[in-house]
Order: sequence, then C-alpha cells, then structure tokens
Amino acid sequence: LMINGGWFTSNHDQNIFVKAGAYRDRIEIFEYDTKSFTIIDGPRLEIPPFNIKGSGKNRMAAFPIETKYGHRDISIQDRYIYDLYSGFSELDYRKDGDLAKTIYVLTRKGDVTAKFNLDKSVKSIAVDESKGKIYAISTDEETGIIVFDIPKKLLSNWG
Repeated sequence: LMINGGWFTSNHDQNIFVKAGAYRDRIEIFEYDTKSFTIIDGPRLEIPPFNIKGSGKNRMAAFPIETKYGHRDISIQDRYIYDLYSGFSELDYRKDGDLAKTIYVLTRKGDVTAKFNLDKSVKSIAVDESKGKIYAISTDEETGIIVFDIPKKLLSNWG
C-alpha cells in the first residue's frame, strides 16, 4: 500500500542501500556485507492519516494534501548518509514553494551527527564531502543549482 514508499538509493562502492519514506518518517539502511538492516524512525513517530483508494491490485494509500512530507532525498557518502528532510506539505509547496530546508547527517547506524537548516527550499541534493559541498536543486520558479558549504568544523571532526 505504499505507506512506507519513498526514495531508494545506493552506494555500490560501500554496498549500502537506503530507503527513505516520503510520508512516514522511516529510513531503512541495508548493509550488504553484513546482511544487516538498521531502521530509523523519526523525527515524527506516527503514521500519517491516509485513505485507501482503488480496489484489488490497484489499491493505494492516498494522503491528504495537508500531510507533511518526510524524507525527500538521500545521499550516501563514504562515511555518512545525508538525509534531505521536508516537514512541509504539498499545500505548503503550492502556496510558498517550500519543500525541504533541513539536512540530517547520519551514521550508518542511524545516529544523527549534524543537522543543517538551509536558508532556501530545495528538492534534491548531491554531496561531495571531499570538497565540503552540498549541491541542491532549488524549488524557486527559476529552478537552479544552489551550493551549500559543509561547515569546516564538522568536516575536521569527521576526518
């Protein structure tokens, strides 16, 4: 029923696969080498309200337009997982253009090591830890690429 549906990405060099919920705040990390799963729930712990639409094999979970999105994108790097988190609804996006302004930096065990509050709304990210940069696609009417610096203090702590 897609209650846990969302984004799926991998880092083949690290043999890590991550699924992040679009509506439910759940991240599932699978490490192929150890055949282990790590499941992270939050920051919201509840399952958002939904209705079941369709019938038979065409049934799906339909979320109200005011339901806030959870995770919007994931970037898996050598040491950390970068989670673009929303907390905005489709209604917010249509009204103000706000989709996601928060990035959580997680270990593979799900521990939050940093949180970035962005000054611009974005819809996807790519991370280059070696350059200390987060590249993002803006949600502005004139969609473009925004570059954010990863604070040097955090980079030095990660070395």
